Order: sequence, then C-alpha cells, then structure tokens
Amino acid sequence: MVPAARLKRVNFPDYAELHCHSHFSFKEGASSVEQLVLRAGELGYRALALTDHDNLSGAMQFAQVSRSLGLHGIVGVEFTLKGGHHLTALAETAEGYSNLCRLLSYSHVLSQERTEPALDPNLLPQHGRGLIVLSGCRKGEIPSLVQLGNMDEARDAAKRYTDLFGIQSFFLELQQNLVAGDTRRNRRLADLAGELGIGVVATNSIHYHVREYHQLQDCLVAIRHCKTLEETHQERRPNSEFFLKSPQEMAFLFKDCP
Repeated sequence: MVPAARLKRVNFPDYAELHCHSHFSFKEGASSVEQLVLRAGELGYRALALTDHDNLSGAMQFAQVSRSLGLHGIVGVEFTLKGGHHLTALAETAEGYSNLCRLLSYSHVLSQERTEPALDPNLLPQHGRGLIVLSGCRKGEIPSLVQLGNMDEARDAAKRYTDLFGIQSFFLELQQNLVAGDTRRNRRLADLAGELGIGVVATNSIHYHVREYHQLQDCLVAIRHCKTLEETHQERRPNSEFFLKSPQEMAFLFKDCP
C-alpha cells in the first residue's frame, strides 16, 4: 500500500480505469457490477470502463447502475484472439457498440471450442469503426513481444494496429501491478510509443473492487481449472494488487509516465 503522505504530492483527478472485470468474467472476476461502480464513486472516479472477458453480459446492468450514480460508464470487451493473445476494445460510438457485438458473435460462433471463444484477427478490419483499442494486458500481442525483448516484432505489430484503427484510436496499455517484469515492460512500451507517436494509457487490470476480494478471486480461478488452490499457483494472479485503486494511487504508480 502506498503511504497516504506520499500520495498527497501527486494530483491526478481525472484518471479513469479502462480495464475492469466484473463477475461476468465468469470464474475470473470476483466483484459484481454494483460493487465496482459504487467503489469507483467512493474513490472519486468520473468514468469507468467495464471490459469483461469475451462477453457483454453485464453491459446493460453496468449502464443502468452507472447512470443512476452519475458515473460515465464505458462499455468494452477484453477479447481473446486466436492464438491466445488478449486485446482490449472500448465502444466510443453506437457503431462501435454494434461492432463489439458483431465481433463477439463471430468469436463464439467460429470458435472450435464452444466454451473458449477466440476472435479471428482478420475480422477486425471489417468491424473496427467506432472502437478505441488498447494493446491489452501482459497477454496482449505487443506486451508479450516486448516482455520477450522482441522489439522489432513488437514495432511491426504496433504499426499494424495503428494502420488498422488509426493513430487516434489505438493506445499502448501500461500496467503496473508490482509484478516482476512490469517496470521493464512499461519502459519498453513507453519508448516504443514515443518512437511511433502512439498514445499510452495506464490500467490496473481490475478483477475485484477491493483488495480483500483477492482470496475469492483465487478460489474462482481454482474452480475454473478444476484444481485445488495449492495446484493453481501458475494460473492465479501473482499478488493482491488487481483491485480498483484510487486516482492518487495510480498517479503514484505512474509518476514517471504521467
């Protein structure tokens, strides 16, 4: 936990969390839509995105609860692509929301495994209008390449996404969950963004609204993999930092890249 005295040195009132999972990320997200939205309000958020894994099941509920509390709710999805990489997409317009729905339909219908939807990246050019796209968590294509040190391939992938969605609608996603490798990966991503003129955004890959729910999330992951807690060290989150942090905490974590 960041000491409160140190947080006061940073002013970052307009942070919006753009990568957030509810319990509609089945057997992965530990908090309800209401818990996430209420917590965001308590922390002073003006906007929050819901980006559940490969579905929009919570979108209507999220929109209603957000509106009732005066929070700007942003609807999105974290897609699983064929090959296993992740990609975060947010609906900027009504057309974008329609395209999210179409892409999800394709990812479920065309997937060989009914319970494991996977989107063919070749469908993105046809249905990319009205979307804002982030490069994804550490399982995203570009972050994965950067993590491995394959900077030429990461550069080519970043250019491909900017050509596809436009320089104003594609961003490199930085995540600092205090996991080994986060700092180095973020620095490389920031350098790549500067080189190519791509914007960067900070997210926290939210899987529960408060830290105390990390144990519930661990149990859900164990259930998902039909294993005991002791057997799921590799599948579970590496620590308890994947909760909805305050704007001040996020500002402190990214003070070197405001």
